[in-house]
Amino acid sequence: MRRSLLLAFSIFGFAYAQERVIDIRVRDTLLESNRPEIPIMKKKKAQTETTVKELELKTRAGAGSTNVFKAVELTPSLNIQTDDPYGLGGGSIRLRGFDDRQIAISIDGMPLSDSGNFALYPHEYIDIENVEIITIQRGAVDKRSPFYVDLGGSVNIRTRPPRDKRGFEFSASYGSNAFRRLFLRADSGLIKDLNLKAFLSFSSTQADKWRGPGMHPAYRDHTAIGLSQNFKRVRYEFYFDNNAQLNYFYRGLNFAQISNLSANRKLDYTPSLIRVGDGLSYAPNEPAFQNNALYYKFFQNPYDNQEYRLNIDIDITKNISLNIRPYAWVGRGSGTSAVTTTSGGRSFIFFRESFNYTDRPGVVAELSYDIPSGKVYLGYWYERSDLKQWQPQRPVRVLPDGSFEVLAPTSGTPAFQYNYIQRTFTTTNTPYIFAELEDIFGFDINLGLRYANVKRDFKNYLTSNLPYLPEDSIYDQPLTLDPRLSYKKTYTKLLPNFGISYELNKKTQIYFAYAKNFRIPVNFLGTIPATLNAQFVADQLKPEESDSFDLGLRLDLDKYYISPSIYLVDYKNRIISTADPSDPTLIYQRNAGKVSASGAELELGSKPFENLSIYGSISYNKAKFKDENFFDGTTRISIKDKTLPDTPELMFKLGAHLRLYDFDIKPALQYVSSRYGNFTNTEKVPSYTILDMRIEREFYKRSFNAFFDVKNLFDKKYVGRISAGTRSGVYFPGAPLSLAVGLRGRF
Repeated sequence: MRRSLLLAFSIFGFAYAQERVIDIRVRDTLLESNRPEIPIMKKKKAQTETTVKELELKTRAGAGSTNVFKAVELTPSLNIQTDDPYGLGGGSIRLRGFDDRQIAISIDGMPLSDSGNFALYPHEYIDIENVEIITIQRGAVDKRSPFYVDLGGSVNIRTRPPRDKRGFEFSASYGSNAFRRLFLRADSGLIKDLNLKAFLSFSSTQADKWRGPGMHPAYRDHTAIGLSQNFKRVRYEFYFDNNAQLNYFYRGLNFAQISNLSANRKLDYTPSLIRVGDGLSYAPNEPAFQNNALYYKFFQNPYDNQEYRLNIDIDITKNISLNIRPYAWVGRGSGTSAVTTTSGGRSFIFFRESFNYTDRPGVVAELSYDIPSGKVYLGYWYERSDLKQWQPQRPVRVLPDGSFEVLAPTSGTPAFQYNYIQRTFTTTNTPYIFAELEDIFGFDINLGLRYANVKRDFKNYLTSNLPYLPEDSIYDQPLTLDPRLSYKKTYTKLLPNFGISYELNKKTQIYFAYAKNFRIPVNFLGTIPATLNAQFVADQLKPEESDSFDLGLRLDLDKYYISPSIYLVDYKNRIISTADPSDPTLIYQRNAGKVSASGAELELGSKPFENLSIYGSISYNKAKFKDENFFDGTTRISIKDKTLPDTPELMFKLGAHLRLYDFDIKPALQYVSSRYGNFTNTEKVPSYTILDMRIEREFYKRSFNAFFDVKNLFDKKYVGRISAGTRSGVYFPGAPLSLAVGLRGRF
């Protein structure tokens, strides 16, 4: 890290020393980039996708400017849910009924979905100020993408490259809940002697939780470096992002609690500990015990994430080029919690740390060939992920001053233990071919084929008689493999896609798109019965598959861009965690059944007047289980024809940009219909409508921009994020009215 920063600063120093003869007048001022315009790119591809432009990303991300999901929340069929008004804790995403572990995400062609359980962390990847565009592919994902988790679609982020002109940018914002954020970026401009451009940026963010004690985040420090160099026939871009963050979790509520949001909207973890006796043991059901088990400092999420991305283009001949994208993702962090146990008539609290350390290098190599009717791509994706996951559990003692200490006794009651020590190697060797053909008897065609080959090597280690060690030092010990709970499995699948479009006239295009997408099982298969072994369970599991069909129309009427579409998804081999019929405490993964999803989407962009632009979408989504019943630990449940949980049937979104008396007024309205929080559809969450507002004004030669951000203008009480369950879900109230002000500048 230090070497990277020294290199970057030396480049900037060289740039300022060498660039005196270059005209450094900056013409791409904030005003020129801030005029009302249709905020998405008009498409002619045979695919249902939306590409959101830079200005819209900055607007919708709000003062938080960290969450890539919030930046695209007005696009069709996307339901973005965050716990806080700024999106600083990530949150979740739903797309056409698929959750965030069934949607792929990449940045500059580098896959970002967690290699073990496929979770997404949209607040960790990049600062929105450094994003150029984000593209959301719905349904049919093309086969040039390096994914094994793209059932429902994909989100693809493109970094804003170094500027051609030397410059400096800053942004400072402050708001409700002690929110404060500072962003700085310096661009070297083009260093002509080297054909080199570079940028260096840094941001620092903090905020208190809007309900309960703790900060969200206590800190979020993000550093980014970008380099771009052109040697004529060889060009490259290099990007580095490092995000260090600590969040205190929000407490999830049950259905009874969210049924009375007026009383429970701010219910959260407890602010202080209560010492009883020796501070270590409690009488069962003692109030102090219940209070202390919910102490907020036990529920944290520290994480450090590094991304290295290199993109090399080589022109071999006039018609043949080679693109090589090596990358590496390094993650270090954990989620902490408190658990309780009772022994000998006394109760105890344990502090639990769920560590997740990832080293994930990979490369995508792609040869492209220009042919008279289009272009053909031949590619190969290789990746080998090393994921360490372990969970120490240590007893907690409350001290007389109200603080606590975490103990690590290896014997007696209560005793320290490792609940699990695991290591997963995931290796992909995936070739693909993709072709884009133009004007074939008047039709534009794209077709691709990817041969997915993904190998899991899951190692589970015995945990008895091991000492507590900091960081991942436990892996330096002579660990003993548990062969019954370890497995190896290779998943293979041919994944085709096909798209065809036809221009009825210069303003009207009709298209059809199809793709088979898939997702391999998560690495941890669950609590497997003693009569079975993990290899047997893994051998029974098939990858989840979806066949997506889209039919759409695009009308480009100059001032209006209208794109209606309908879709159908056939989803099979769905994997759920279900209880073993002979022992309800044992819950592990099985292929369960099918889901049928269908719907319609309407996307509208308009610029009816010079000083007004409008963007809106309507989506109707219907997703139901088809033939499912399973054992949940107590009874056998039938959920056939039940609606997928957390899937709103109707969403309406409308955003606008009005320039009035030198002010830029940008409202955003979202309506989300009712959803279910459980598989059995007995917990129905009401619909909600929220209105956000952003007002901006430029001044001082249009190099500065002051803004005022309002989230949830009418302080609507609603349920935002849902963690769905079989019989009952976990619910997180949406953030209340929140205000923020800020100042941006560019020189």
